[in-house]
Amino acid sequence: MVGFHPFAGSVIRREFTRRVPAPAFDSLSRSQRAAYLSSHPESYTLVTRSPHDGGPEDGAPLDRLIELGSEALQRIFEADAFVNSEVPSFYLYRLTRGDLVQVGIVGLVDTADYMDGRVKRHEKVSRDRAGHLSNHFERLGVQSSPIAVSYRSDPSIRSRLDDILDRLDPLVSFVSGDGLDQAVWAIENDDDVQFLSNAFAPLDMYIMDGHHRAAAAGQLFERIGAERGGKMLCVAFADDRVNIEPFHRRVLIDAELDVEPIAEALIDVLGLTPDPTMEHDLPKPGSVGVHLDGQWWSGTMPAPLSDSPIDALGPVRLQNQVIGPVFNIDPEHSGGQIRYFLDDADRGALAKRIDRRNVLFVLRPLTAAEVFAVADAGLDMPPKSTYVTPKPRSGVFLRRF
Repeated sequence: MVGFHPFAGSVIRREFTRRVPAPAFDSLSRSQRAAYLSSHPESYTLVTRSPHDGGPEDGAPLDRLIELGSEALQRIFEADAFVNSEVPSFYLYRLTRGDLVQVGIVGLVDTADYMDGRVKRHEKVSRDRAGHLSNHFERLGVQSSPIAVSYRSDPSIRSRLDDILDRLDPLVSFVSGDGLDQAVWAIENDDDVQFLSNAFAPLDMYIMDGHHRAAAAGQLFERIGAERGGKMLCVAFADDRVNIEPFHRRVLIDAELDVEPIAEALIDVLGLTPDPTMEHDLPKPGSVGVHLDGQWWSGTMPAPLSDSPIDALGPVRLQNQVIGPVFNIDPEHSGGQIRYFLDDADRGALAKRIDRRNVLFVLRPLTAAEVFAVADAGLDMPPKSTYVTPKPRSGVFLRRF
């Protein structure tokens, strides 16, 4: 059983919605981050800064960055940017960009359930990075970046959420500076709160985004105990309401290798046929898109090497059976030969900028079921396998502990 709880928290005031909530920082370049922070002195990103995020004292030691974060949080408190509630509540959180809509439930998950493996992960984490985040949590005593978790869709939960949306007005609804439409509803009714707590208890939860925040919560729990470190701020999305996008690959052919044999090997291994739709479409299941020597192709992904759920994943099959043997590249020591780009990139423009020593691979997104299968097996996906978007944002909710 997983403990999922309401909390007496805070939600951003309407007049601060363009000033405090953070953008998806990992989608910005370092120069874009620095420019954003210089023009948004109340951004919550200044609270959660990591090295090389931009902003003042960018190269400061980690403990100094935490102190700068504390100062930034104090400025936000002094501006009275949040509406505080004393009523333990869940919150509905809707994120919309174009045709993409995600509706999740914000609440607290027992950290012990993460430590015991009932809240399941699928990625390795850096203990040093998690340690910095853990120190940040302990020093500031707040959480504002919900860990995105998912669960297998439940008709009773779906029906109750739709009913809540029909009878409640949002606390706040706004479009952030990067075009993300966000809305928040407070679920305060005792019957609704009890229903959701009970409905989630028997469900498995899976971390979709925020593995380092979860690991940091675990370290905090071990260090300061359950009274202050026993809960993690999470947003729970049903598996059919979470949007997963792929990371595509750009591979540079080593200067010591000839292009022609590489191209011939790719055509042979993948059975490539010309397909101009790969400039803008995603490949079908079991297929991969390729830009090779000035032309777009589609091919058939090699069959899995085993019945392991890891070997069933497109990124793994591409690396182990195509990129590794054909290009002689180890992704752990690629020296920049493998670069990653998100699906919102202009593939046509990218293809025009590169020469024939670059090969683009376009992957389909993984499904929530594939992620769950890996987590259930206790395995770890390789880096850059999934990208959840739109991302839950920091600076919309605040939980003090």
